[in-house]
Amino acid sequence: MRRTKKKLLLAAINSGAEAYGIDLISANGPGIAIQTNGLEITPLEGEELERELDDGKNGNKQMMMVGMHVKMTGNVELTGSGAATTPVPFAPIMQVAGFSATPDVAKVAYSRLTDNSEPDGTFYFHQDGAIHKLLGARGTIGTSLKVGEIPRMSFEITGLYGGVVAGGIPAADFSAWQTPEKVGHDKTTFKLDGVEYKMYEFEHNENNEVAYDENTVEERIYLTDWKPDGQFVIEAPDVSEFDPFPIARANTLMSMDVIHGTAAGKIFELSTAKIQLGKPTYTDREGKVCYTLPFRVIQDVAMVSK
Repeated sequence: MRRTKKKLLLAAINSGAEAYGIDLISANGPGIAIQTNGLEITPLEGEELERELDDGKNGNKQMMMVGMHVKMTGNVELTGSGAATTPVPFAPIMQVAGFSATPDVAKVAYSRLTDNSEPDGTFYFHQDGAIHKLLGARGTIGTSLKVGEIPRMSFEITGLYGGVVAGGIPAADFSAWQTPEKVGHDKTTFKLDGVEYKMYEFEHNENNEVAYDENTVEERIYLTDWKPDGQFVIEAPDVSEFDPFPIARANTLMSMDVIHGTAAGKIFELSTAKIQLGKPTYTDREGKVCYTLPFRVIQDVAMVSK
């Protein structure tokens, strides 16, 4: 019997020295173990092309499966790497979503790549006895921080179909993965235009447009565009301190910062110099008036671990 819970994700990133779409794990080594939760796979994604045969009979006709590729979704816990200048262990997820990972003397910066240099990756999805291979993979990411819960980064990754082979689950090294810290008053800070507010929920998604493309020469996975957005819930302060309705009506741009963690090696930050608020609404939180504020990102998100 094959068991549902026995699954594991391995990743390898193309440094730029390899051709697009090769099996990087087979070529270069065992891959990096990604500690996920909620990991799911769509083993075959594509179209069913109806042949519509005229054979003198009613009923179904044969079809052809075309443009086959693979899609995978899941989450990782959002935390630092344990060392301020070491990239987070889930950096491969961020890299195939179009972010660089650049260490300096005090931190690691994750910045949006805008020069068409997004790396591709190889992912092995182990499901108790079967290995699904995603080649030339790229994807999109999002973040979720809710008070009293574990912060997470979600991902959706699309890859070329690399086949399914039999194989056991290898021993995974998760030593680089830090124990997460819950979102709350002592670990999390949320700011708009440099002013801290009482935040209850924060969600953002990069909304990368990930396209499978096939022509007469090759097939590839592309990142064609991105339109990040999200929403947050904050306690409503006095109107004299913060009134989101005229801000939204005036199309005012604001900076936004979310900082989680306080100790070196466990800090993760997300910031942007420009967001635009959507239509604010009221919500209730334990009898307190709160705002639910949708936003769109106007200047690309930057992330930091330190």
